[in-house]
Amino acid sequence: EGYLAAPETLVGAPEGRRWGRFVYRAVGYTFTLGFLAFFVLLAMAGVRQRWLLVVFAVWFLVNGIIAAGLAKLAGAHWTSAGVGGAVAWLTSVNPLLAPGWFAGYVELRYLEVNIGDISRLNDLLADEELPIPDLVRQMREVPLFRLILIVGMTNIGSFVASVLFATVLLPHLSAEIGGVAALADRMLEGARRSARLLWSIVNT
Repeated sequence: EGYLAAPETLVGAPEGRRWGRFVYRAVGYTFTLGFLAFFVLLAMAGVRQRWLLVVFAVWFLVNGIIAAGLAKLAGAHWTSAGVGGAVAWLTSVNPLLAPGWFAGYVELRYLEVNIGDISRLNDLLADEELPIPDLVRQMREVPLFRLILIVGMTNIGSFVASVLFATVLLPHLSAEIGGVAALADRMLEGARRSARLLWSIVNT
């Protein structure tokens, strides 16, 4: 009756959701492009400063290895695990871009997920006599559960790697130049130098 009395609400809700998704994506893309531009400037500076290249390499490898390893542990194919590991560093740049989405998308090439998987999972969970190890094993054989597990484990791996890099590896790598604060100052200075270099090239 409420919709009949105010039919415009039927149109307003979807429009609002579409606008919300647009804003969400716009903010995400802007955030990502801004950070990517910053890291491109840092990479240019890193050509002249070897320690920056080392920091980038360690950051990329740690994120990639841990995320790909946990994806493979969850049952992903090597291709899916590799894709998840390759983009894991993006989570540090933009938390809205989870590597598990990429790994899951590639894994869909090997899985046939359908609505019947939900019924299979419900049946397994309803079996109170099934031992836990057998329950987990049989649930992993259900494509939908395996897909969710791969996505989740890839994201967890990327998160763990980011925390490990920020709290353990980064302080160790920056110790010889005066610590994390000094590293941040040098990164900003490197980005400024690269930006000035690009600006001078454009104006010539």
